[in-house]
Amino acid sequence: MMLRALALMVVAIGAIGLAAPAYADATDDAFIANLSTSGMNYGAPEKAIQVAKTVVCGTLSDNPNTSNADLIAKVTNATNWPTNNAAYFTGAAIQAYCPQYGSTSVASPKPGVRPAST
Repeated sequence: MMLRALALMVVAIGAIGLAAPAYADATDDAFIANLSTSGMNYGAPEKAIQVAKTVVCGTLSDNPNTSNADLIAKVTNATNWPTNNAAYFTGAAIQAYCPQYGSTSVASPKPGVRPAST
C-alpha cells in the first residue's frame, strides 16, 4: 500500500512538471500567443521573448529614431527568418514590450500574407 501511494505521488509530480509552461508574466504569455496565432514558426518561446526585448526594444531604447527597415533587418539577422516574419514579429514585440515606440512602426501583414495589390 505504501509503495502504491509513493508511485502515485511520483506520477502526480511528473505530470505537474510536464504541464505547459507559463512564461515570466502575462505580457510574455500574450506575446507568445500572438505569435502562435499568426502561424509563424518562431522557435523557442524563450528565445523569441529575448529577441523581442533585446533586439527590438533594446534598439529602440538606444535610438528611438531607428527605421522600421533597420529594425526588421536586425530581427532577420538575429533569427534568419524571412522578412515578412521579421516584420510581423517586430510589430508584435513593440506592441507587447515597448508600446511607447508604437508610433514609429507600421502595421505589417501576418507571415505569409501578401498585401493586396492596387
